This record gives sequence, structure tokens and C-alpha cells, in this order.
Amino acid sequence: MQDPETREKLTPRYGLGCKRPSFSNEYLPTFNRANVSLETTGIERITAAGVRTVDGVEHSVDVLIHATGFKVFEPGYPIHGVGGVELDAWWDANRAQAYEGVSVPEFPNLFSIIGPYGFNGASFFLLIETQMRHITRCLKRARETGATWVEITAEANHRYFTSMLSRRHNQIFFRDTCATANSYYFDRHGDVPFRASPSLETIWRAAPVRPRRLPVRNAHDRGGEKRWP
Repeated sequence: MQDPETREKLTPRYGLGCKRPSFSNEYLPTFNRANVSLETTGIERITAAGVRTVDGVEHSVDVLIHATGFKVFEPGYPIHGVGGVELDAWWDANRAQAYEGVSVPEFPNLFSIIGPYGFNGASFFLLIETQMRHITRCLKRARETGATWVEITAEANHRYFTSMLSRRHNQIFFRDTCATANSYYFDRHGDVPFRASPSLETIWRAAPVRPRRLPVRNAHDRGGEKRWP
């Protein structure tokens, strides 16, 4: 950065990993160009000709790109479980959680690849492979028994969620270096639902085990559905 003021504005005040890092070598040198400027003053409102910042200055623009961040773990469309409960509402009330990042209690036959506490920050290819291994063995067991309802027990989900919370002090997000990051990784509960597990552990936990040890709800009748024992 040639301009010290611009360099100061672009210097992070938090640790590496608190937000998604840039892997481009061209982003920072862009601010050395004469036709590029960096504006960090808060926006007051959008006007007919551009953007007015809180200091009263109106900046003319030809194109405005509205990029405010991401809602990483929200489904984006309505998903209803037992009794009509909606998944967003369930997570809002109970905090974002899912057994192995795959299954949520009260949402039978719902399987996700990147659910809360599924991704550990490593490779997405590894995530997909391990999650699919977990999902596939559930579906195979359901087919073998003729079950039409596969649901994680609340007890097993609670054990997993408690385990993840007890480990998260080892993650960078919950160290002082991230306190000022204002990262979209954090939800309104102050949680970052990334899996606090090494990759080898995620592979091991998704490996085939004896079906009776799979933590799903015991067989009984709910609305005429046969559940997986």
C-alpha cells in the first residue's frame, strides 16, 4: 500500500481466520490505482445519484453492488418438522445444532451436508464424503428394516452439541483476537457452528458401526410411521 492512510484502514485488527481470508494477490495493489479509492465512512442512505455517507458527503455511482454478507447456516427456504415446527424457528429457539452436522431432532428424514457443527474448516470435499458416508448408512439401515422414519434422538443430539460447545475454546473464533472481527460466522447467540474436531475424527465417526449403536429414536408408532429401531 503506497498511501499510509489507506494502508491503515485496510490493516485488520483481528486474528487470521476470524473472517474468511482473501487468497488474491491483486486485491490490495488495486488501491494503489489513481481511479480507486477506499471509503470506510458509514452509509446514511442511498440517493438517486449515489450514496450519501454519515458525514454528509454524497458519492456519485454508476453501479451499486449490494453485498452485506452471508447467512451461512440458515436453510433459505421453509422446512417443517414434527408438529409443523419450522427449522429456522427451532434453531432460533434452541441455537443452531445438528448431530454430526447431519440430523436435527424433530425433523425426521432430513439430512444435510453442511449443517451446524458439520464443517470443521478443512476441505469441503472431505466434508461431503464423510457426511454422505453417515447419511448412506442411515438410509441402508432404514431400507433393511423397512422403516420410513429416521430421526436422531434428542439425547444423542444433546451429547454431540454439548461436546462441540465444550471444545470450542480451542477454536480461533473464541479467542480474544476475534473480539473485534464483527464476523458473519457468529450468529445472534454468539455461536460459530463450525465443528471443533480434527479431520481424522470426522472420518472415524462417520465410519460404519453396528446398526444398534446408531443413535436414532427407538421404534414406536408416531402417526402410523414405522421407525427405525
